[in-house]
Amino acid sequence: MEYIDFELTGFVYDPQHFRELRESELGQAVYEFMVHPVNVVRMQTATELERVAVEPLGKYLVEEFGEDVVDDRVKQYIGHLARQIMECIGYKHDRKALQITRPGLFSSGSTYRNEAKPEMRINAEQRAAWLKNTSQSPFNQWLDGQVRTNGKLDLAKLYAVAKKYGIEKRYDHLNPGQQRMNIGVLLRKKVKFVE
Repeated sequence: MEYIDFELTGFVYDPQHFRELRESELGQAVYEFMVHPVNVVRMQTATELERVAVEPLGKYLVEEFGEDVVDDRVKQYIGHLARQIMECIGYKHDRKALQITRPGLFSSGSTYRNEAKPEMRINAEQRAAWLKNTSQSPFNQWLDGQVRTNGKLDLAKLYAVAKKYGIEKRYDHLNPGQQRMNIGVLLRKKVKFVE
């Protein structure tokens, strides 16, 4: 993973409706905590793992500030500040109010995405439906028999099969499973099975 320059060059926090809190002693201390390079790395790492950015900060905030950070208004301020920091370092706001299942300071928060790395999202329902309806189809058994070795996908073999059927398009910017899925969709049009 490539980490950004943590000088936060040009970062100016706009507190908007958190101005009074930002100017308080607690607000200033929380601000310093949030812009500290270690905490920016924590938020970036959580984001790269597709987790809520503030999730890993919870225990450190409680250690540093005690019960003062349990207040909902303070947690909202932290989230507001986190969003501006993440946007400053090149991330775009993705989803808000995402539930955090692990117990901690935050029960929900925002996720971010790096515009430089477009990703396809497959939710749990889509994956379950694929496993139930499609994973063991004759087509998938045929393709997997050619592109998997000991159950592991071999991308070179995948693209060799694609080329054999006239498919030159590559999906190297996607993860291996997504590459397999996209090539599979194109191959289905070329290879007919009675299903």
